[in-house]
Amino acid sequence: MKSSTGKRSFLQSALVLTISTFFVKIAGLLFTIVIQRSLLDSGMGVFYSAYNIYNLFAVLASAGLPVAVSRMISETLVKENHDEAQKIYKVSARLFLGIGAVVAGVMLIFGDALAELIGNPDAGLSIRVLAVTAFCAFIMSALRGYFQGHNYMRPTAVSQVIEAFVKLGLGVAAAVLIMKAGGSDKLGSAGAIIGVSAGAVIAVVYLFIKKRGHDKATPFTGMETRSTPAIIKELFRIAIPVSLGASVMSVVNVIDDYLIMNILQGGAGIFGAKIGGLGYLYEYAKSLNGVFGNAKKIFNLPSAFIVPFTVSILPVLTAAYVAKNRNEINKNLTNCFKYSMIIALPSGVGMIILAKPIYNLLYKTTDADLGAVMMAIFGIAVILYAIVSISGSILQAFGKVNRPLISLVVGGVVKCVLTAVLVSIPEINIKGAPIATCVCYTVMIVMNMIFLRKYIRESVKSILKSVSKTLLAAVVMGGATYGVLALLSSLFDIYSSKKMAVISMIIMLIVAVGVYFAVVFLLKVITPAEIKETLGGRRKHKADKGSESGSDQDGIETVEETAGAIETAVSNDEKGEEK
Repeated sequence: MKSSTGKRSFLQSALVLTISTFFVKIAGLLFTIVIQRSLLDSGMGVFYSAYNIYNLFAVLASAGLPVAVSRMISETLVKENHDEAQKIYKVSARLFLGIGAVVAGVMLIFGDALAELIGNPDAGLSIRVLAVTAFCAFIMSALRGYFQGHNYMRPTAVSQVIEAFVKLGLGVAAAVLIMKAGGSDKLGSAGAIIGVSAGAVIAVVYLFIKKRGHDKATPFTGMETRSTPAIIKELFRIAIPVSLGASVMSVVNVIDDYLIMNILQGGAGIFGAKIGGLGYLYEYAKSLNGVFGNAKKIFNLPSAFIVPFTVSILPVLTAAYVAKNRNEINKNLTNCFKYSMIIALPSGVGMIILAKPIYNLLYKTTDADLGAVMMAIFGIAVILYAIVSISGSILQAFGKVNRPLISLVVGGVVKCVLTAVLVSIPEINIKGAPIATCVCYTVMIVMNMIFLRKYIRESVKSILKSVSKTLLAAVVMGGATYGVLALLSSLFDIYSSKKMAVISMIIMLIVAVGVYFAVVFLLKVITPAEIKETLGGRRKHKADKGSESGSDQDGIETVEETAGAIETAVSNDEKGEEK
């Protein structure tokens, strides 16, 4: 990868991923807001508990498996061996089909037992309905990995949008109809999840149709291919480390759910000892868990927009690291922190300042004040999460692939212990969960920075300079927004009606966005030249592509170049070489 194009490649890739993430996350947030108004906090407590169990299994399908398929296919396509690429897909599809069937079977058969285990028995039906989604997720892993290996990203992006909007339409309709007919929390949650499963099924059908069309245009020549056992071995060699890292927080979320639900009620049993026991009734415990889940959902929205930057920086930074190009390394390290913080800092500050009006506007609840407090705490977590994601991605780019896993495990243990301690204190109770999240991320940041200290030493000054300017812009924005909030609150009750809440929020957002970007451009955190270069480079890239097959091959070469760079970095790490 040429150094001159590194920055453009990073920004353009991040832009594409950010656009697709925007549509998916907006649909997901709308889904949550609308069904919460039907299910209320108690029903959302059931919904979130079921989803935590599903995510524990689904992370296997969405993390390491498609990455492994994509990596293997991109490598073999460099040799123009389309026959082996097809075989890799077929072997992975059969393998993932089997794994998906086992996972779906476990969720179907043991759904009630899993729900009892985490202390939320009403979630059993929802877990069983989610079994269909889990099965489809594993099938989609093979299909998405196949397309990504060809550097053909559109099917993956479109299938994700299909999932999101079918979930929004059918899930909301089912949940509303069930609750209007007098259905219980258990049935309403399961109805919402019907939309999730339907979206997954339609997405699978779409990917199969695209796969058939892609195969018709693919030349098969009868070249020699690897054996099935060799392909399976390679799939697991790549997939397992990635899946382990991705599954840590899913496991932590399930443990969190168990701790919260049981400590709020009669107490959580851990290794024969009983922790907590606040004595709340089951219905109230469900409601508190639902409020926590609602606040966490808002946290997930800005956090999702951090991921495109951490994903996009990996190949660019890896190539610069392997080439020992210090200028490119420093430039990309600074850019990664800068652009991630440009999103994270104003989002976090905005969540802290506007927690109460945002929560009141989005959710119909009797515990709005409690939800606002937790949302404000999650505002701090947004900023911390961004630094965790950036530092973890940089460690992977430098070949230190096991270091982020270590910090994840340590942070996860800290989170679980602190959740148990804080939630069991009556004055803190459910608010202890987001506090534990912030402490967890802080521990991970400290560990990652220790791991990174010698690699980013030369870049620290430029990173701090860039981030400090962004922080100043976010603080100025926060002050201006708080001033407008105080002024509007003194003039009228902004919570008196939905209309007043919406008008007030629009005014505050306009002020926040206007002030923030005015200061950002004034301090030259971003310049018009950078924006023009990114968008202009993207248009030129499109114009240069030519046919789809030609662009795919260009992309495959880029993927292989990156794959080779990552492989070299990992190899060097394993040998203990110091770069």
